[in-house]
Amino acid sequence: MTNSHDSQEAAHLEKLRSQISTDIEDMQQKETSLREYEQRLRLLVEHAHNSRPPQQTANQFYSTTTPTSSSVDAEWEKYRRAHALLEAARRGLCDDRLAVKDREERLQLREEEVARREAWIKVREQELEALTQARLAEQQIQAAPKPKTSFTAAPFLAARNLIMRNSSNS
Repeated sequence: MTNSHDSQEAAHLEKLRSQISTDIEDMQQKETSLREYEQRLRLLVEHAHNSRPPQQTANQFYSTTTPTSSSVDAEWEKYRRAHALLEAARRGLCDDRLAVKDREERLQLREEEVARREAWIKVREQELEALTQARLAEQQIQAAPKPKTSFTAAPFLAARNLIMRNSSNS
C-alpha cells in the first residue's frame, strides 16, 4: 500500500517538476523578450532626447512614435511582474527539489531498515532450521531400537538387575 502511494507521490512530484520547468522556460523567454523590448525602448528614448528621428532598421518592431513615460512605466511594471513570477517559480522549484531530496533520504533509510530485517529473518530461519534438524536427529536416536540382548549376555544382565534391586532395597 505504501509502495503504490510512494510511486503515486513520486509521479505527482515529477509532473509538478516538469510543469515548473516548462513555466520557468516560458518565463525566461518572456524575460528575454522584455529585455529586448526594454533595449528598443531605451534606444527610442535616447533618440528622442537627441532630437533625431529614429533610424529605420531591418527590424520592423521599432515604433516610429515617441514613447511616453507612462508606456515605459507600464512596460517596466510588466517586466517586474514577470520577474517576480520567475522568482516565485524558482523558489517553488527549489522547495520541490528539497522535498524530493528529503523523500529520497527517507526511502534510503527505509530500504536499509528492510534489509536489516531481512537479514535478521534469514538468520532466525537458519537457527530454527538447525533446531529442527537437531530435534529430528534426537528423535531418531531415541526411536532407534535397542539392540537385542544375546543369549550369552542375558545371564550377566539378570545378575546386574538383581544386584541393583538389592542395593536399592537396602
